[in-house]
Amino acid sequence: MNRREFVKKIAGAGLAVGFPTIIPASALGKDGAVAPSERITFATIGLGTQGTGNTKVFFSDRRLQLVALCDVNATEGKQYYGYSNNAQWGLQNARKLFGMDIPCYNDFREVVARKDIDFIQSATPDHWHAIIGMACVAAGKDVYGEKPLTRTIREGKVLRDAVVRSGRIWQTGSWQRSIPEFVRAAEIIRNGYLGRVHRVQIGLPSNFKAETLSPVPVPKGFDWEMWQGPAPRVEYYHPNKTFTRWRGIMNYCAGKIADWGAHHLDIAQWALGVDESGPVEVVPEFVEWPKDGFSDQPMKFSVTLYYKEGFEINISDMNLIGVEFFGTKGSMYVTRGKMSSSPIGIAETRILPTEDRLYPPRSDNHFTAFVDSILDRRRAVTDINIAHRTNTGCLLGEIAYRLNRPIKWDPVKEEIIGDEQASRMCDRAYCAPWQLKA
Repeated sequence: MNRREFVKKIAGAGLAVGFPTIIPASALGKDGAVAPSERITFATIGLGTQGTGNTKVFFSDRRLQLVALCDVNATEGKQYYGYSNNAQWGLQNARKLFGMDIPCYNDFREVVARKDIDFIQSATPDHWHAIIGMACVAAGKDVYGEKPLTRTIREGKVLRDAVVRSGRIWQTGSWQRSIPEFVRAAEIIRNGYLGRVHRVQIGLPSNFKAETLSPVPVPKGFDWEMWQGPAPRVEYYHPNKTFTRWRGIMNYCAGKIADWGAHHLDIAQWALGVDESGPVEVVPEFVEWPKDGFSDQPMKFSVTLYYKEGFEINISDMNLIGVEFFGTKGSMYVTRGKMSSSPIGIAETRILPTEDRLYPPRSDNHFTAFVDSILDRRRAVTDINIAHRTNTGCLLGEIAYRLNRPIKWDPVKEEIIGDEQASRMCDRAYCAPWQLKA
């Protein structure tokens, strides 16, 4: 029994307890220290650039204790990656960063089975998100899961329903909701200072260029079979394709429309009050596919989402990166570290306490806010419902430009209307023995 459980039990019994003064403050969690029995334990699954970066932030929180590391890559890394951050890749380098005594695993199922873990930070390629997420919540773990939520719309629905049933805390890494300028922009729009918004333009980075690579053997210490997991099998080709360019391959993700779309569409739908709904029609405007190289993601794309409330959201890698709102009283642009408007005074609007306020960020640190939610069991900043709806909009955009035709969507029933081929693309077959059961 830890201290938290002990205090709860004696409080329920109507008892009081006194601690002898000889116990040091560090053992009781006083003077800024956190007692070992009071720390929240966590594990990390996926130690690429994002997973290692996330783990560093959690590792610095004195309320937490890292107890396990998991990745399919046990190589040293330097001989395989051509980027300056290669020291962050894989189990060996993670152990050097966080402690050589921390247990390491190749198979995430061994981590999930441990009873001494409170939450799991998961940052794998997108094709793994649903299965690992389902395993975590089934084992009673809270989850900080990287965006986008899942590779397919059906996976998102199944995972969302499982998390809601379980009562676990889930927060997706769409950290822009914890940034003051995005909160401010959303509140300005919610309170009508931009007038009636009729159009939003979202700008995303372009997908990776379709570079030409020469095949190499599978690196020693890298479990290629486990990396592929539920995805359809292909031959290993090159480490850049797997470790640094997998977002260029549809087999593993939807590319930038879901990657960065998980950030910017999230903000647009939040500001417009539809972050738990979605569009009713999605129309492809433009798509340009690669002519050579290994990538099969579009080199340029533009899709427009239409909502029953009467506004449209255009998503394109040809727009200015960020989110730009157009209303009857002017326009406003917001991106990371910048916010502007025309007329200029709109962006400087002071929202009064008596006006419509969005819930204030508990912290401008998305990770700290997640830990706070674990402790008080309140809804996370970017919870599973929000993450699923944002991801659905992005994936509908992908389906539309892949088919190069408009598709109609029922946001209540969460299904495509009158297009059997498009409906089939909301799901995909898994490679045995992996399964996703609702």
